[in-house]
Amino acid sequence: MKVVCFLPDSIAFQNKLGMLTRSAGVDFQPCNTEEDAKLFASKEKKERFFLFADAKKVDFLKEFSFAYPDSRIIVILQETLQKVIPSLIDCINIQCFVATNNGEFDARELILLLKKFETKDYPGLDKHLGFPNIFNEKKIKSQIDKREALTNLEGFVLKIGGNTERFQQYAQRVCELTDELLLNAVFDANPRLKSMARNEVFELDENEAVKVKWGFDGEVFGVSVIDPFGTLTKKTVMQYMDENQKTESMGKRASGGLGIKLIFDRLHHFIVTVQPGKKTEIVCLMRFEKRFKDFNSRLRSFHFFEAEEKN
Repeated sequence: MKVVCFLPDSIAFQNKLGMLTRSAGVDFQPCNTEEDAKLFASKEKKERFFLFADAKKVDFLKEFSFAYPDSRIIVILQETLQKVIPSLIDCINIQCFVATNNGEFDARELILLLKKFETKDYPGLDKHLGFPNIFNEKKIKSQIDKREALTNLEGFVLKIGGNTERFQQYAQRVCELTDELLLNAVFDANPRLKSMARNEVFELDENEAVKVKWGFDGEVFGVSVIDPFGTLTKKTVMQYMDENQKTESMGKRASGGLGIKLIFDRLHHFIVTVQPGKKTEIVCLMRFEKRFKDFNSRLRSFHFFEAEEKN
């Protein structure tokens, strides 16, 4: 596997990316001009390669995306994803948006991302958190199950923070996020319940059951929801994160992306892995900052993987 990097306006990012890439055992090729990147791509066209480039290079990203549709593109964000999405929503091979904060990458995010590409293994919440960590999970088949899961989740977050006012607010945010994820999984993803109102009482068959899991490693908190349908698409997610879309119109749109805007405001890292027709897993990661101002100001990352068969 090879990575070509086009970040000429930020040598520091390019050098850091090179270090992380090589530490993950991946070949790394920095490029200083668009022509260098295109030349690399033309030579590697038949091989599996990945382009890292700055979100500000919109014209280059569009051209590269259409010229090399089999490549995978990782966009480096130095501004909010919502501002970038409208320009790049139709570039189908843009797979991930990686945020930088305070001039730094999240090393853990990048190394795990590269390992996923290299191994075609798409681990769940457990691998996204460090060690040691504490996990809880619950299977959701009914309204009662959902209510119990949210109560337990709230208690988990409050316990982390000693039931302080700050963590009471964090617990509320986490529960709102998780409730939206569960409603999406129960109603929007399920063909049988898709036409039902989201406030109706539900009973799921065993093969429709949804799983919610949450954990904390002392630095990062994470929650994941898994449904057995595998219908969510990258374009759906991006449409709902597009700041040009009006929130009040979202409820009128038939899509598994309902509520994604609300979810995205309450996390730092949004990871979707889909096995089409079989499973969707959404992992949400966040850091409980000392100030909500710092929590809200962090740029958000978004990764989307369509699980590939291993060779």
